[in-house]
Amino acid sequence: MTETIIITDPDTDRYHTFGYISWWQQEVVRQATILVVGAGALGNEVIKNLALMGIGNLLIADFDTIEDSNLSRSVLFRTTDRGRRKAEVAAAAVKELNPDVNVKAWHGDINYEMGLGVFRHVDAVIGCLDNREARLSLNRFSWATGRPWVDGAIQELMGIVRVFWPGQGACYECTLTDQDYQLISLRYSCPLLARENILQGKVPTTPTSASIVAAFQTQEALKLIHGLEVQPGKALMINGLTNDVYTTEYPVKEECLSHSRLEPIEELPGATATGATLCDLLNLARERLGPESVLEFDSEMVVAMRCPECGRETPVFKRMARLYESEFACPACGGRREMRLTHRLTGDEEYLDLSLADFDVPPLAIIRARNGRERLYLELTGDKEIFLRFK
Repeated sequence: MTETIIITDPDTDRYHTFGYISWWQQEVVRQATILVVGAGALGNEVIKNLALMGIGNLLIADFDTIEDSNLSRSVLFRTTDRGRRKAEVAAAAVKELNPDVNVKAWHGDINYEMGLGVFRHVDAVIGCLDNREARLSLNRFSWATGRPWVDGAIQELMGIVRVFWPGQGACYECTLTDQDYQLISLRYSCPLLARENILQGKVPTTPTSASIVAAFQTQEALKLIHGLEVQPGKALMINGLTNDVYTTEYPVKEECLSHSRLEPIEELPGATATGATLCDLLNLARERLGPESVLEFDSEMVVAMRCPECGRETPVFKRMARLYESEFACPACGGRREMRLTHRLTGDEEYLDLSLADFDVPPLAIIRARNGRERLYLELTGDKEIFLRFK
């Protein structure tokens, strides 16, 4: 049975020519939600492509601002945009390209500041990143929530495109070598490195390489939302020097640390990061799993910092990875402060009346509740309507 091809009026439909593609369904494109992580050279091209094709909802995530070196490779940025947030400028450019597209800009660090539930509520993720650390985070988030993602990388005239789909072929971490792990460890040799000292590597490339790789990334994402066949765990290698294009397949590492799913997940439509307290969530966990349940977080939380020299202690309630080195200096005497850490709530804490947001939990976060070996993952689904509000 063949599908009907719908041909529209070229005078009134900007997507008219797409209708000649046998498998193209503009309504599928219009209803899709895609997260693009990274709004640099690759991200600009991917975002531009998705906008022109009329993607329904586009979430653009980036933590950086525009500098002069971006202007030679980023089609959406202008000289007057220096110092502005990449995600916000790219989002504004999308609306100029195609007012049909609903878009949201998110300025933040994907490693620590975006709730895992965001990944559950998008159809596909496109990674336009320039470092192993962010790719590793994106890969683990993808596996945790069961969402496919499309990776792209460029250097000089070389490029690579890969689709990673949980449970189907190798994941990104499966591709990492011992040297890759050493480089990651070297950059994070001090766990308290300020974010401005991380992710500073500059990748030499050209706008042509970015446009070629981004085109393949966009096509893979379109195939995903249309339910067409892709090749998870394989890499499309592009050599711009020799014009060679070939594919290679990665082996699956059975003990890969990324192969962990958050199951079962319970959506909490009435719970938000700002509206629910730590006590509220702990009580709910105990209703579900029993009175001995605890809440566990995916990273170390700094509850307070204490100066051993003057004895002053200051509440912090912030993820350790989000602390800057300068914050360790005691404001009273200048001594180096020590941290009081936790990664769980047992019910004995004196700060249970804090909201989840005040405890540095992002909107649409997913938090693990545990009672012995029994686990339940609680999603702050009440944040969905606000966080995934597109304009």
